[in-house]
Amino acid sequence: MIPGGLFPLVVIIYAIISSIGLYLLKASHSVQSLGFAFGFFFYGSGFIIWLYILRAYPLSMAFPAAAGAMIIATQIAGVVFLKETIQMPVIVGSVLIFFGILLISITMVKQ
Repeated sequence: MIPGGLFPLVVIIYAIISSIGLYLLKASHSVQSLGFAFGFFFYGSGFIIWLYILRAYPLSMAFPAAAGAMIIATQIAGVVFLKETIQMPVIVGSVLIFFGILLISITMVKQ
């Protein structure tokens, strides 16, 4: 297993790369566009990082942290790049997810 101290960094990189890929896929106008190709590349790269996370960390900690980070990252991408609006319950839920990820990360660092 990879040292637990790297766990938060790996999850953050996964979430950023995957959410960039999702944004590019959504924003592209055609499957044959350059934006779609880059989106596919980033999303595929995120998948490779996800496989690394699954191999390096316990599933019971990796999945909730990675899924939660993706939820937060895609919400941020939607608001910043796609000009989507989010309601207060979604913000509160995202804050709770963030603190859950923080607790999981603290547990990983202590191992």
